[in-house]
Amino acid sequence: MNRRSHKKSRLGCRECKRRHIKCDEKRPACAHCVITHRDCHYVSTPATTASSSTTTETTITSPEGTHHSDEVVSPGPVTILTADLCLGTQPRAVSGSNVTHWVGELPATTSSSVPSAAVNMNHMEFLLHYKFSVAVPELDSDFDSAATTMVNRLALRFPWLLHAMLAISARHLAVLRPETASLYLSEAFQLQNHAINIFNSERLHIDETNCSAAMLFSSLLGRHMLVDTLAALESDGSIFLDDYCRYVQVHRGMRAIASGSWHFLSESEIWPYLLFSGIQKPRKARGPELEDLRCWVQESQDLDKEILEVCLEAVTLLQVGLDDMSAANTQPRKYQMAFIWSICNQAKFNDLVKERLPQALVILAHYAVLLHHARSLWQIRDAGYRFLHMVCAILGPSYENQLWWVRNMVFGPDAHGETSIP
Repeated sequence: MNRRSHKKSRLGCRECKRRHIKCDEKRPACAHCVITHRDCHYVSTPATTASSSTTTETTITSPEGTHHSDEVVSPGPVTILTADLCLGTQPRAVSGSNVTHWVGELPATTSSSVPSAAVNMNHMEFLLHYKFSVAVPELDSDFDSAATTMVNRLALRFPWLLHAMLAISARHLAVLRPETASLYLSEAFQLQNHAINIFNSERLHIDETNCSAAMLFSSLLGRHMLVDTLAALESDGSIFLDDYCRYVQVHRGMRAIASGSWHFLSESEIWPYLLFSGIQKPRKARGPELEDLRCWVQESQDLDKEILEVCLEAVTLLQVGLDDMSAANTQPRKYQMAFIWSICNQAKFNDLVKERLPQALVILAHYAVLLHHARSLWQIRDAGYRFLHMVCAILGPSYENQLWWVRNMVFGPDAHGETSIP
């Protein structure tokens, strides 16, 4: 399978060159580095005149260990949701407040990193392009028109939701129009950062009036992060695992919002369209496809009881996803588990992936099957193929027997022994 072609970025930053992704060459920090909160270094600045030959280096350094520490005194022990989107730190729940707050140390407010609130023609294009199925392409098409109307109505009341809508719409246009993808990606990242800034500034109290908008907002951020993570899959295994674990940590914030507002959501206008019931109501696995994987994990001698249960639960959720994809009567949520498997797992499983526990990595490799089955969706495309390449390269040849089934499903029966991206 050939990689997608793109015009070479000759003046891109060092970080994008190291990660083998196209840089938009924006100064002082490119869009990729802004959204992932990486240090953005440029080797040289394009000459402004024919005689200019001085080499300069621009560095944007992210403050380390800094978070919003302002607290609001509140009468009730509800939850502050802190999902550090750009820093990639572990989302955490803090008792003692009834405010929901996305805490993320965003770049300094400059013209290059955070856009002004002024509406421009690009925003109009993104708004006209937006449909609910852009953000949630796996939803049954019968719901699309009504769901789009509902989200547009909510966005008129909550600017942070509107900006998140525009951001995912711009991200979709970057896929549809690769010749101008750099422009759309830059707009998408800036709109997303601006949405988070607005959301944080409101110190939102989750109740029946805003729970639907908050759920949609967290979902849109999660989808945006997923697209970025899958699009940036690269040949360096360490970077790949770091990006994946960062995505999981942030996206778990969506689960926190859903759990904290579930009693409101069940009476809200968004309830018929929710695709996140798998988080609250886990289903039993039925199919036999992963039985060999389950047996291998159970027979592992080096796992204590807690780790064994975490790994087996992850296998069960994978089988639930396979069951959904093979069952004709579950079309509205057919690809649901491809999007939520990572956050449905216990947080401990993500820790095991970080630690490169072989059993966790073998299970993670099998997640590629869910991605591969959902390859018709724009947010996923060929990610399953590339995802499996990455995990196989990290594990090496020692686990060939454990990976035989998933390799056969994703690469095909004649691809054994292949571990590098073509």
